[in-house]
Amino acid sequence: MIHKLLLIACLLVSSPKGIDSTKVRYGKLSEFKEGQKVYLVDSKKVYSQMAPYKTITKEKLKPGSARYNILISRCTTLYKATLGKSGYSLIVETGGVDKTLHKTEDVTTKIISLLTPAERRNKNYESLLHTF
Repeated sequence: MIHKLLLIACLLVSSPKGIDSTKVRYGKLSEFKEGQKVYLVDSKKVYSQMAPYKTITKEKLKPGSARYNILISRCTTLYKATLGKSGYSLIVETGGVDKTLHKTEDVTTKIISLLTPAERRNKNYESLLHTF
């Protein structure tokens, strides 16, 4: 029990005020500097634009099935690679930042636009990681 309390205390101390560390999708809070812009993303909107996710919804696949797991894994791989290549230093899930304390910009549309060309050219999703 004490270990859990210490861990929680450490997370609270190391996290900048007004940013939920559990909603960080890319970047390191330890490298965040006050006054720096925080970029926001709506992960559900991004996933909904991915070909593997569209297959999941079209085929009404259930979480836990083998096909679902393979397709959602591809989505996650593509998502992480795209966030990494976006050039943004700190990306946080929408709702994870107190906008009264930090400058923010929603980059969901920009992230989706980075996905689209790779999917149109039918690139292998794994190949996006080679420069990540």
